[in-house]
Amino acid sequence: MFKVYMKSYLVYLKENVRFTLAILVNLIALLASIWWLISSNFNTTQPIEMEPIVTCLALTATLLGLNFVNDKLTRPHIKIKLSTSMIEHPTKGFMCGIGVDLENHSMLKAFIKNFQVELPETNEVIQFLYEGFTEQPLPKVILEPGQAYSFNIVRKNIEIPNLNVLSFGDFVVTTDVGYKYIVPAKEFQDHVRFLLEE
Repeated sequence: MFKVYMKSYLVYLKENVRFTLAILVNLIALLASIWWLISSNFNTTQPIEMEPIVTCLALTATLLGLNFVNDKLTRPHIKIKLSTSMIEHPTKGFMCGIGVDLENHSMLKAFIKNFQVELPETNEVIQFLYEGFTEQPLPKVILEPGQAYSFNIVRKNIEIPNLNVLSFGDFVVTTDVGYKYIVPAKEFQDHVRFLLEE
């Protein structure tokens, strides 16, 4: 696993040479300014010099800003919406479900690994592998920039003995590289409550 992460990290560095160089130069300048701050204010009896302090703060802010940009460059911006969905099934009649809509609002392609809901009481998860209405297996979801994907969760997917509405935790969508996108437990529980009352 470590080798896989290192390989993907090295590929990212090669593809973003200018960004990597900016981080490196900023880090060197920050270290030099820290040395300047220490040598000018802590090893002498002279009054405190403000210039190295301001320089350190400015370079630290720049490094934090670059880190923020890096996060935006590498992490897709995925928006998740839950809603109540209803259909008239040809054989099963009227059916209700929880509609899950994913939207890729970034310029990056997103590779979705799984859809699951946490069960905090038992430290387990329920994995969603099937479309609730059609009962077809969920495909490997790859979201291009500007694309969306949706599926439905039905009562059968979450009706497990000894589980009540409050047993459900956060609804979590995970990408192949481990980024998590979360719908809070309270929102998911509200939809489950409606589904179980039907």
